[in-house]
Amino acid sequence: MHVYRFRLLYEAQEEFLRDFDILSSQTFLDFHNIIKESAELPGNELASFFVCDRNWRKKKEITLINMQNGEPVEDDDDDRRGPKRERMQISEMDKVRIKDIIDDPHQRLLYEYDFLNPTTFYIELTRILEAGIKDQYPLCVKSEGKITPTNLVLPFFESADADEGDITLLNEFDDILNNEDEDDIPTDPSLEQSSEW
Repeated sequence: MHVYRFRLLYEAQEEFLRDFDILSSQTFLDFHNIIKESAELPGNELASFFVCDRNWRKKKEITLINMQNGEPVEDDDDDRRGPKRERMQISEMDKVRIKDIIDDPHQRLLYEYDFLNPTTFYIELTRILEAGIKDQYPLCVKSEGKITPTNLVLPFFESADADEGDITLLNEFDDILNNEDEDDIPTDPSLEQSSEW
């Protein structure tokens, strides 16, 4: 049986690299799980693989949960822009084997994790090997670097040692966001409605 070796890179951190060996008969769900584990991705967020051409253009989506039941959907483009295009085909990770998508000796994929705070990885097939008899697949065969969070985390101020000034400032900010101070906004008397209507 064949093993595919894929290299995974993270554009935001050049020192991050993972190499994975995965059996050709294993699914993208297996691939997703080993990536999530080795990259230490937090939570159980939605994720998708995108099968790409050599220029990283997406051709097909392989997603954790298919919200469209696998059927391509037409774009609702205005007729003046030309003919309607069909969206890419969508499949579910647990139903697609790795070998089903390999049509290039350097097959390229994108892996997007957490659609609300997206983390995108670039994946490329680097080698095809014979499977080892005793090896348990999939496995991470090379690991360099660690993902460092880039999102700004705001402090939580409901602890006993919180500064009163900080709490007051946050409360004022909440008031502004909730528009509780609308009465304090000056109005232009010339814009007031007449009561004669």
